[in-house]
Amino acid sequence: MLICKNCGADNDGGSRFCVHCGTPLTDVSAPAPQAASGPIPVPLPDNTMTVLDHPPLPGPNDGSAYGQPGVPASSGVAGAPTAPGASQTGPTAPGALPQAAPGASGVPSAPAAPVALGAATPPSGTTTATATLPNPSGKRGPNTLIIALVAVLLALIVAGVATFLTYRAEVWGGKSLPDPASIAVSVTDKNSKKASVVKAKDVTEALKAKGLNAKTVPVFSGEDRGVFLGYEGTNPGARVKAGSTVVVQESAGPGVPKGTVGKDVNKVVNTFADMGVPIHYKKVVISSDSKTPEGQVSVTYPAPGVGLTDDEKDNGIYIGVASKGDGIPVDILGSDKNKAVSDLESQGYSVDLEPHYSSEKYVGKISGSYPAPGSTLGSGQSVTLYYGIDKSSNMDVLSKTNSYDNIKMASIHASAMIGMYCKSEVTDANKDCITLEQSSMNPFGATSSEDYQYLQIKGREPEDKADVLGLTNFSQDVGGAMLEADSEHGMAADKLPMKNHLLLKDWGMFELYAGMNLPNCGSKVMSASIGEYCVNGNYERASFDDGEMTPPAGAENGSTGMTYDMKDFLVYFPAGSDAKSLDDSGYFDAAELAKAKKQKAVDTSRPYILVRDKSLYSETSVSVNLGKDVDPFVPTNSSINNYQNKMEPMKPAPSDSTVYYLVEQNGDLDWDSLPDAEVKATGDKSKDSGKQDATFKEAMKQAAGNYSFGSGVGAWGTVMKVNKDGTFSGSYHDSDMGATGDGYLIGNDVDTLNGKALLNVTSGADKGYTFYDFL
Repeated sequence: MLICKNCGADNDGGSRFCVHCGTPLTDVSAPAPQAASGPIPVPLPDNTMTVLDHPPLPGPNDGSAYGQPGVPASSGVAGAPTAPGASQTGPTAPGALPQAAPGASGVPSAPAAPVALGAATPPSGTTTATATLPNPSGKRGPNTLIIALVAVLLALIVAGVATFLTYRAEVWGGKSLPDPASIAVSVTDKNSKKASVVKAKDVTEALKAKGLNAKTVPVFSGEDRGVFLGYEGTNPGARVKAGSTVVVQESAGPGVPKGTVGKDVNKVVNTFADMGVPIHYKKVVISSDSKTPEGQVSVTYPAPGVGLTDDEKDNGIYIGVASKGDGIPVDILGSDKNKAVSDLESQGYSVDLEPHYSSEKYVGKISGSYPAPGSTLGSGQSVTLYYGIDKSSNMDVLSKTNSYDNIKMASIHASAMIGMYCKSEVTDANKDCITLEQSSMNPFGATSSEDYQYLQIKGREPEDKADVLGLTNFSQDVGGAMLEADSEHGMAADKLPMKNHLLLKDWGMFELYAGMNLPNCGSKVMSASIGEYCVNGNYERASFDDGEMTPPAGAENGSTGMTYDMKDFLVYFPAGSDAKSLDDSGYFDAAELAKAKKQKAVDTSRPYILVRDKSLYSETSVSVNLGKDVDPFVPTNSSINNYQNKMEPMKPAPSDSTVYYLVEQNGDLDWDSLPDAEVKATGDKSKDSGKQDATFKEAMKQAAGNYSFGSGVGAWGTVMKVNKDGTFSGSYHDSDMGATGDGYLIGNDVDTLNGKALLNVTSGADKGYTFYDFL
């Protein structure tokens, strides 16, 4: 084994040149080198050497005969020495590699590299061998492994930087949720104080701009309606998958969350503490043998899932807490109607029993009362209990038989429908709830409310008696309200004025509408009374002189300028109504019906109302050609239109989001007459909101609002909400994607803030309030 002195590589015995670097190998035990007499090494351009068995033939540059650059004479080619210790015994056979002399170390060199096509080749009989030229400096070349590692490292750094920049630019890795501080807008409250407010709709738009879907859910709180409360299940700056749906919590103002009834009152105190309105806890009655535990929330006002209207905020929210006593039990709903009557009568109360549309679970059972369930009663007080009915009882409460000619006609029993009706999701009770109540007006001037009853929407009381809600068109005789054909009175079934009304279908629902198919003259309903005229849209009366009527000027040829106007129009669906048959009948606008079919279906086990939305119509008033036109906004069946229903298709169509459901326990008690209930907050902290320091209370009222501070680009910021009761909450976040370490999650640091403001008034002119953070 021979070791190369230049590169340290191991070589087999007999080798003349190092097979790794080409350096001649020397055997220290060999005799002194002798003059070469055999083959001569000649350098080649690829840093190898060819060994010839004779001197190079003459030619340009002393080597071009082989197609290689020549070697200068000073290189000693003519007499180049052989490897130390090696000897040549004579010429080598043609084509064979040179052999070392016996006893010499070294091995034949590698075969010569092939000669390029067209290049001169050595003459016949020339023996060649190749070897790498020795490194004259004796130094090792660059380490290729180190070069490769450096290149890989640089590539990784470049890739890492690109990855970081594209991640931060949200090219990949999802989208970051917008920072509310960067979306906040400045507003001025009623006290002329400026504050920063983040609106949920603005957050929703910011999400859509990032390619995310947004779903807004209302949450009751002490904030104004529309204020952004937070993301459901995540925080600002967090990453979510591109195209995913983000739930945005929007303040619905103060109200009662769903699921409140049935909970222990002490477990809901903290929930209502942040509503920013007065909270009243009152005792409501349960019977001595009630299965409802004392201390349980049994009724609320507003009802669960309903918010306070603007004019109710000063009075606040009422929470009814079950307590044994005398009166109408709060848990009377669902009880046997006969037993309920008997129990109350046994206590000395006067009881009436009336039908009322109800959900299926209360049909045939107690579904409500007046005074409301939970009320305390005085000795001998009168009580009305309502029992539930469904569509099968329609004719019991929507018709009567005329006493003088035995004709069955449409007539409303108003108490069957009175009550509050709300959307499935209530964001604003002013818009999302309506209350039906009995009207004191009667278009026919009946002297008794028992003769004819009509309804109206609370807060939208009509100016004209013809605009109450009823079942029929106007008629000066009983024929306009007939529900059955009557040959005796010459009324065929196909000519019944009520023929095209839903009440005569076998589907269960029916219409309640204003206007009675009468035209308007401006805001005045033309009721076909003697002496009334419409002159170019102005209501006028004729003059009478000695029994002779003189029309007003401009009305010599009759009334002009009258219109049929779109007015309040409802479809009432008792529980169990056949909504599909109505859908299939063409009653609804096709586009609106298609839209409703994509939404959540209506719960037909509950009574509900569908209200016509005038904003969905391009035309809400049409000119009248009296005697030739019928009202296109109500159902009719007249000879004028060849006994065809010409009513405009209904908009919207029913879905869970478009209808108003009956609220069967709406908390309509005389709350102020009820005794207070003692409650405690979680952790046995007494809840006594009525004894706050007046100065502190006023200060917090003015300080209440949303506050935020952040960088211009929203990389970091603080958001804080201060409530009227002095509590506050918020968060600080830092979205520096280059920061890591404890407290950071993929470059996001989020800290929460919670606490309560404590009164800290100093003497003299300096007075202030200090916030203490209870983390």
